[in-house]
Amino acid sequence: MNELVKVFLVTLVSDIDNMLILGALLRKYTHLKITLPAIIVLTFARAFYVFIIKSLLDIPMLQLLMGIILLFIAFKLVSKTIDGESFTRPSYQSIFIKIKVLSVLAATDFLICLDSVVIIAGISQHVEAVTLGIFTSLLISLLFLPLVIKLATNFFWINIIAGAFIAQNAVIGILKDPVLTDWLTTMNRLFPDMNLINMTANGAIIIFIIIGVYSYIKHQRITIHK
Repeated sequence: MNELVKVFLVTLVSDIDNMLILGALLRKYTHLKITLPAIIVLTFARAFYVFIIKSLLDIPMLQLLMGIILLFIAFKLVSKTIDGESFTRPSYQSIFIKIKVLSVLAATDFLICLDSVVIIAGISQHVEAVTLGIFTSLLISLLFLPLVIKLATNFFWINIIAGAFIAQNAVIGILKDPVLTDWLTTMNRLFPDMNLINMTANGAIIIFIIIGVYSYIKHQRITIHK
């Protein structure tokens, strides 16, 4: 149950930004009524990604590289401004169009869900917890998509918190890479009373919150002077 809750919360928080992208596609094709099929497709796709990555975590430098990618994702998340978009609805629909749209959703999701997939791979060991956690999170996010988009658009701090959370897990992943094991062991011997991983990860939270707040204030100033 603990793993299930963790997977649910990780997916829910990480998807705040992703829902703006996936939501744009779904709103464009609202007439196709593919929300539930989309949830099912994305759930199994993400669960597959999680266990593929989990099987590769012991490869040297993989967690290091993934952590760096996650830090970049976190930076983009806390430093960018999100605006809503409106779309027109095409009048045609068919099973082939639905399959095409679901394929586009799955391909797009593969590119934007890396942060949550990597984090989940590190915190959960069970297929049931991963699948059910992802499914329930996607169910809530997509069924309440207008609310999620409104929150992410109007409350800048939600994206900052999500980005800081991603940065924290990125740093933890980097420091747990096999390449850094010897260095980390040496540092722990030199500073036995200091938890280097937790201290660095918490430091990342503070840094990314500062970056996010600064970016927001800077954007507000630019908007005011336009």
